[in-house]
Amino acid sequence: MIGLFTFLSSQGQTGDIPTAYTKKWNTIGPPTGTLMIIGGAASQDNWHYFMELVGDPEALIVFIPTAGSTFDETHTGYISLLEAGAKNVSILHTKDRNEANTEAFAAPLRKAKAVFMAGGFQSRLAAAYLNTLTHRLMFEILERGGVIAGSSAGASIQGSYLYGGLQGGVGAQYVGLGFVKNSAIGQHYIRRNRMGSVAKILKNQPDLFGFGVDEATAAVVRGNELEVVGEGKVALYDTKRPEYTDQPQLYLFPGDKYDMAVRRITHKADPVPQDMWTGGGKKQWKNPADSWQTVGPPQGRLLLYGSVKADSASIRHFLQSLGTFQDPIVVLSTGNHDMRAENQQVVAELRKLGADRVSSLHTIDSDMANSQAFASALDKAKAVWICDSRSWQLADVYLYTLVHKKLFEVLRRGGILGSNGDGAAIMASRLFGEPESYRWHTGYGLVRNTLIVKAPQNRKTLSDMQGILDKNMKLQGIVLDEDAKVVIEKNRVKVEGNKGIRIYQSGEKEPVIVPSGESYGLGLE
Repeated sequence: MIGLFTFLSSQGQTGDIPTAYTKKWNTIGPPTGTLMIIGGAASQDNWHYFMELVGDPEALIVFIPTAGSTFDETHTGYISLLEAGAKNVSILHTKDRNEANTEAFAAPLRKAKAVFMAGGFQSRLAAAYLNTLTHRLMFEILERGGVIAGSSAGASIQGSYLYGGLQGGVGAQYVGLGFVKNSAIGQHYIRRNRMGSVAKILKNQPDLFGFGVDEATAAVVRGNELEVVGEGKVALYDTKRPEYTDQPQLYLFPGDKYDMAVRRITHKADPVPQDMWTGGGKKQWKNPADSWQTVGPPQGRLLLYGSVKADSASIRHFLQSLGTFQDPIVVLSTGNHDMRAENQQVVAELRKLGADRVSSLHTIDSDMANSQAFASALDKAKAVWICDSRSWQLADVYLYTLVHKKLFEVLRRGGILGSNGDGAAIMASRLFGEPESYRWHTGYGLVRNTLIVKAPQNRKTLSDMQGILDKNMKLQGIVLDEDAKVVIEKNRVKVEGNKGIRIYQSGEKEPVIVPSGESYGLGLE
């Protein structure tokens, strides 16, 4: 802590405010009041939940935008608060620690019921507010039973160790506001593929309790209890857990509760599967496509649709390709409640068109995707429609699971897999369409040495794709135009529908254009 003392002394501050308050606690989180720790990209439901915690639309809420670059009423977080029903919001912002330590600046916090810290760079929040009067008055809000909330940077800053502090920083660069004792808090955790980043911190700080919160998801902390609300999941890291070395991450899902003092789950909203397939996971995965002598499936067919939405024409073509309306069809999806409801429209459309045996599989839990009971619907399926869910979630939930394995088995039985949008993109071996920096690069591998680009595209999309191809000489890119209907089997791609496709090869400046009604060889015949 010498670096911390030096940093604070240079700013005219010497008090350790978190310790002054938390040494009186017999809990990990605040014994009174509530923390709402949102993993970024706060949803409308997150904002409404925050207002429910506040309990009074007329109560004073202090909004702190310091981590970002917009500091007035045009901030999207400020606007979201008003849209969620807040009537009394005061903006508090400074980059000057000396100002943050004055009564004139911090005074609104004395009457506030809640604080919301917006996203950006958490180090800016630490630099401006750590161990100032502003910081102390936040603890007093909790003592009055109030709410401290934050999203993204405003989530990480609530830990005692500052996740995402400046590289090479000393002292306060890695010290958070300490509303959760002995903790490191990650954000944008699944969406930006940051799994393992908290574990790296715990490698050097094994006594910390770590957790990473996904986007549009919140860890709500009261005393020792951590509850998950929102759309996604929270990854927990406890080095004292016996299984930690082999499986450092323990996931909680919406409705789950966890006791941070005794380090155990106290409530599961959904039962834990007891029939797990043991071949799941990247390390154990045996890729069925390794034995293929073809680019596409040697048995069965893939149907790719360029339509932006899963429209009636695409679903009708999918059903007609099956040849009979009596064969079992599974609709596979993931995502939040809204996406689940949207994907159920595919089920409804299939039934409307005459399909007799349609079932749906939906989860955000990869453990569930490894459940024998959950995946059993695929055992007799003749066709699977992979919904246009977010491609990163399709990868996070189903990649290297029993469901993934059974998709190959559907093809081996001569079945068909169909999709549009992200559901089409995920079928490729190289996933494309996510920001490259997030590293969601692995698809289901149902088309080997290929990436699939959904419609619509722009010049940047094609340039990014070409850059990937130039670095991976064995890859080829299939670009879907809207209204294209594409059939892939063995080494051939056949184009149906009203539009064609473009096929890009590494080192080639111009694509091969395959018009509707034509076929193209993807590999050796």
